[in-house]
Order: sequence, then structure tokens, then C-alpha cells
Amino acid sequence: MKKLIYILIAIAVGVLVTYRVVQISNESAREIFNIARVESARGAPVATMIAEVKTDVLCEPVHVKNGKAFISGARIHKFKLGQKLLGGGHIISVSRNIDLDTGLFVIKTSSPDGNRFVQIEYTGVFVPLTAVTNSNTVMISENGVAVAKPVDIVALDADFAVLKGLQDGDIVILTKVEQGTKVKLQNDEMTK
Repeated sequence: MKKLIYILIAIAVGVLVTYRVVQISNESAREIFNIARVESARGAPVATMIAEVKTDVLCEPVHVKNGKAFISGARIHKFKLGQKLLGGGHIISVSRNIDLDTGLFVIKTSSPDGNRFVQIEYTGVFVPLTAVTNSNTVMISENGVAVAKPVDIVALDADFAVLKGLQDGDIVILTKVEQGTKVKLQNDEMTK
């Protein structure tokens, strides 16, 4: 009798283990439970944009008070006579002499007081700043594979970078991926 009970318990355990193995196998076959396998087979879904060399503006922040904005030496080269400010006004003059009271350069504007942005025109490929790595590369899609491409940063603001080194038609990957990753393009246009 004891032997029969042990055999029945062993059969029950065997059936339960077999059932669980089949259940795990079925779950693993589903995409939802095995995203890594699906991405390696089909490619990781990535947001993209098509590179296009164009002329557009970036916005450089300034604080205007009494028609003047004080600018550091590192930024003064960006400002020129006649540039427009968002919120109204334009630059009337750009001093090339340091103000002795502040140690900064003075820009005179016709703008009302407050925080403003000067529109500065650049020519190049405009991409979201998040697409540029710390090593000045962007990922592009070549035959469905992410490839790092070195670029030169012409200028940047809080949201966008103006780049040289990309060709018209390059597919720029906006999602963070590693070089060599197989990619599946989600959208093909994001414009500034």
C-alpha cells in the first residue's frame, strides 16, 4: 500500500512538473514575455527623423532690464545688430567693451523688460539635443542597424542642436540605442 501511494505521488509530481514546463514554454513563446527575443529578430522600435540641411533659428536666453542685457564673453559672439527677440524688440547695439561694474558685455535692445530669447539663425541639420551623445555622435540607421556617426556641433539651445557631418536623407535615430542594434523604424519625420 505504501508503495502505491509513493508511486501515485511521484506520478502526480511528474504531471505537475510537466504541466508547468509546458505552461512556461507557451508563455516564453509569446512576444509579451520575451521582448528581447522579438527585438533581436525584428529590431528594437526606435523613433527617427530624416536629416535635412536647412536654415532655421535657435533661441539664446537673455534677461533684459531697462533696455539692456548683460552677456558673458563666452556668449557675446552669438549676438549681432538687428537680431529679433521673442516677445518683441530687436538688438540695437552690441558692445565689444566689458562693463566695469559687472564684468560682462552690454547689449542694448528695444525689448520690454523680462526674460527674452534672441533668435539666432544657423544653417545645418537641426536634431533634438537628446539624439547627440557626449562623444559628439548621433545614431543613424543603415540597413536597419544603428551606426554611430561623428558630427560637429555648430550650435545648440535647450532643445535642439545644429550639426554638420550628416547628409540629407540620413535616418537619425532619436531613441537611445547601442551601436550595432537591429532597429525597427517607428516614424520617419520629426521636425523642428
